[in-house]
Amino acid sequence: MNQMPLDFGDDKSGRGRWNESYASGHRLFFALCPPDAIEQQAAAIADDYRRAFSLSGSPRLTTLHVSIIWVGDYPKLPEDVVFAARQAGATVESAPIAMTFDRIMRFPQARALVLCGEGGRKPLTRVHVQLGVGMYNAGLRHNISRDFTPHMTLLYDRKAVPPTILDTPVSWTASEFLLIHSVLGKAEHRIIDRWPLLG
Repeated sequence: MNQMPLDFGDDKSGRGRWNESYASGHRLFFALCPPDAIEQQAAAIADDYRRAFSLSGSPRLTTLHVSIIWVGDYPKLPEDVVFAARQAGATVESAPIAMTFDRIMRFPQARALVLCGEGGRKPLTRVHVQLGVGMYNAGLRHNISRDFTPHMTLLYDRKAVPPTILDTPVSWTASEFLLIHSVLGKAEHRIIDRWPLLG
């Protein structure tokens, strides 16, 4: 049975709204996290590009991930939102997802150097939609995006970098997804919950 949104994260103080002005705070989102070997491969690519194009941004060595859907940004993480997000996570049904990123490019608006590709896009989009519906039914904003583009952010930098096809794609099979609490301004991710992708 569908439930109307309770707007846990959308009060007059801005709780739960995407707020780039937060220098510190708390972000909640669902994501895939690569295994260690893939993390090292992606970090090496980031380092190569940083050197080749004299980028000043630092590679995100400990927080590499593929965002599935954003839940909200908060001055303080609300327990009711965490509870609702965990309810949404439990509704997902998906087989393991074979991810492949074969391109590197820049997202100009976010000033982000990212890995992207089509491998795994369709099944991950289905998970994105399932989580959005689950969030809505649990009383949160659904946050479903028509422009959902799976990617892995390597670093942030103001300088433009030309898009390139990778000689060796970054590929792995994701067997779980996670609910992550990011401490903004500290490059710190805390895993709140995880769910297997079993099919």
